[in-house]
Amino acid sequence: MILLTIISVDTLFKARADIRGFDSKIEGTVWFFQYSDGFTEVKGTIKNLKKNKTYAIHIHTFGDCSNPKASGGHFDPYNSNRHGSPEDPIGTHHSGDLPNITSNSKGIAEFSFKTKAFTIEPSRFSILGRAVIIHAGKDDYRSQPAGNAGKRIACGIIGIVR
Repeated sequence: MILLTIISVDTLFKARADIRGFDSKIEGTVWFFQYSDGFTEVKGTIKNLKKNKTYAIHIHTFGDCSNPKASGGHFDPYNSNRHGSPEDPIGTHHSGDLPNITSNSKGIAEFSFKTKAFTIEPSRFSILGRAVIIHAGKDDYRSQPAGNAGKRIACGIIGIVR
């Protein structure tokens, strides 16, 4: 006899950031889905990147894309004051430290991952109203304060989706 267990995980909140380049034609969308199991899934597609290149992507404190510096530093609700790898334990580094993304031969980066480092639901851990930043280089996950990721090349503000 085979028993099948179906686990239902409800989507509690959904948000998105529309990404635009500061001085380039970079564009895309990053989606966020918060589930009842405590995970937030991050999925996105970014276009018009350099071909076959790795980029850092972070969540920054302020939802301001008026210029590359306006979004402030990395989102850090645990007050860790430390940059690190998204693989490090939650609370030991900025919650805004995300996995690098890599473009394909057409200059498109598609990505998906899950985390418990932040929520969409309003709280001190919420990413609503914050900014997603794409950097010109890859994150080394060691250098302070931002992983030696290079200049900020694209930005999008995270907003709730009903």
